[in-house]
Formats: sequence, C-alpha cells, structure tokens
Amino acid sequence: MMCPRRIIGWPALRRGLALTLTTLLLALSGCAAVVTEPQAPRGELLWPPLPMESRIQWLREIHSREDAGVRMGFWEKLSTYVVGDTSREIVKPYGIFVDRSGRIFVADTAAAVLHVYDSIAKRYLAVGNGRDRMFTTPIGIASDGEDTLFITDAGAAAVFRYDVGRQELTPFLAGVLGRPTGIAFFPGNRLLYISDTTTHQVVVFDLAGRERFRIGHRGAAPGAFNYPTDLCISPRGELFVTDALNSRIQVFDVDGHFLRSFGAPGDTPGYLAKPKGVALDSEGHVYVADAMQDTVQIFDPDGTLLLNFGAGGQGPGQFWMPAGLFIDGNDLVYVADTYNRRIQVFKYLKTEGGAGGAQTAPGRRP
Repeated sequence: MMCPRRIIGWPALRRGLALTLTTLLLALSGCAAVVTEPQAPRGELLWPPLPMESRIQWLREIHSREDAGVRMGFWEKLSTYVVGDTSREIVKPYGIFVDRSGRIFVADTAAAVLHVYDSIAKRYLAVGNGRDRMFTTPIGIASDGEDTLFITDAGAAAVFRYDVGRQELTPFLAGVLGRPTGIAFFPGNRLLYISDTTTHQVVVFDLAGRERFRIGHRGAAPGAFNYPTDLCISPRGELFVTDALNSRIQVFDVDGHFLRSFGAPGDTPGYLAKPKGVALDSEGHVYVADAMQDTVQIFDPDGTLLLNFGAGGQGPGQFWMPAGLFIDGNDLVYVADTYNRRIQVFKYLKTEGGAGGAQTAPGRRP
C-alpha cells in the first residue's frame, strides 16, 4: 500500500468527512508497518577484511531520528499523518559529539540546526529551528563535561553555548573571530581551543569567554598554519590540529608549544589530499577524515600510516566527502558522511593486549 506523506491542509480534510478516525488509525498502522531500521549489509564490513585480523567494523548509519533510535509516539505519528512530517533529517552534517548518556549531537551546516538524538528519553530536538534560530553555518561541537556544549558557527563568525539540561541556546563569542571552525575543550586547564580558519590561528578562551592566548600564524613552517580547521585534544594534553592547505596534522602542547607534525600532499593512503576531521581512539591512534580521498586514515601518534577504511560511494562503509569525526569512550567512531547526508558509525576492535598491542599489531595495523 502506498503511504501518503502529506494531506494538503484542513480544507481537503473537511471535504473527506467520510474519512473517520478509525480509517485514519488503520491507515496509520499500515504506514507504520513499512518504517524499518536500516538493515545491515549481508556479512560484516571489516577493515582489513578477513582472514586478516580486523581492526574496524561498520555498525550502522544515521539519516534521521528513527535511525538514532528515537521513534515517534502514537499521537506524534497521527499528527504527522495529517499535517506532514515536521521532523528534520540530516542535510549536511559536519561536527559530531556523543555524551556519556549516549545522546548524539550533530551540527548540520545546511539546515543550520543542531540535531539532538536522545535514544534513552526517546526525544529528538532541532536546536535553533524555531524562534531561537541563531545559527548560520554550525560546524564544530565541544563539551565542558558538565552538560554544556559549545558550537562554532563559521558563517556567523560566532560561538554559541547550549545548556543541554535547560535546552537553552545563547551566544558565547561574537566579533572576536574571523571564521571559527574546529573546537575542543581540555579539562586539565578548563580552556576552549578554537580554530580561526581565516586568521590562520588557534585561539584559546576560558569558559567566561576571555581570550587567553593564540597559537600560530600564516605560513608553512612548523607551528604555522594555512587555513586550520578541525582539532582534538588527547587526555594527556596534546593538541592535534588539521592544517588543511598545508596537508598535514600539527601537534602542540596545551600551552601552544609546537611538538611535531605529520602528513604531506598526495592522493594515496598515507598522504593527505583534503584533511578535515581528526580524532583519537582510546589507544592514541589518530584518525583523519580525508574528504578528497573519501576515506578515513589511521596513523600512530608519530604519523605512521596504520590503516585506512572506506572508499567513494553511497553504500555502507563508503563516503562522499567525509568531514567531522568523533570517537566516544567505547571506541565507537562517528563519521560525518557529508554529501551522503548521514552519520556512519564504526567500531575500533581492540587487540587483546590493549594499549600495548597497538604498537605491535600484525601488518602495522592498529
């Protein structure tokens, strides 16, 4: 049975007075029967493939609230059947954050919203999609670990603060950055690190919004940047910055002192063509999303390539210009598959030896 997506207005409904509530309920139940979770591909998607010892496993993809485990209640389904689906699907994802409760937050640059998927409370929110619309081009997301998120907005040249408990979105920084993109918080000094792409710097603020110091300037020398974008910070305080047009990842301490860098221009694994998101797993491996190569590359902390996964395409485990990356405490790897309009979720499969095994895994794979 074809499921109608929308009834056009109440006049049309009045003209169909013979359509009773009972008929609506029967139709609704018929439509609901065809809504299913995305099915996993036949066989497991693993990198490297069997019989080699695999390190990355594809789990699922998220296009919408249903994919994230947030289903509509009965009355919401009924309202959707009558007036249309008002929920927001992912349009052009970039930044991702997953908190300790498993809530998934996605910065959607095209829809200009922050998607919030809470599978435990069965609640979906599109923050910035109503009277509080503030976003222009939300990019990066960071948390202070205390139920507050900070979201960079490259188009508005601003940073916003979102109180998750109160569901309140308020301005945090405005007029002090040119094009803020990546953002990270280090609990050791309680400072926010923000990539200001067009000034070729990383700017550091405290939680009161006071600027503390700046890292870098434009150039190609160690410690200089050419349009920095994404960043992340390790638990021990190493700051990893995607130095996009220098085709490298640079590493600093949290005081801004240059430590090392790796990467070089190229379009094969081990080289960086268009690096974007950067993230670390629990064993310190460095993941870099390469939008031009449609892959995620995994390096050891010193920049030796260990493995890459994904290829161009629209199927499970394939990418179309991947951007943001996030790895949670369970080593689930969330990749913003930007032009496929989805988040793909992978799992890092640890070696039995734990962190020590990371340096001695067969084939130099993580």
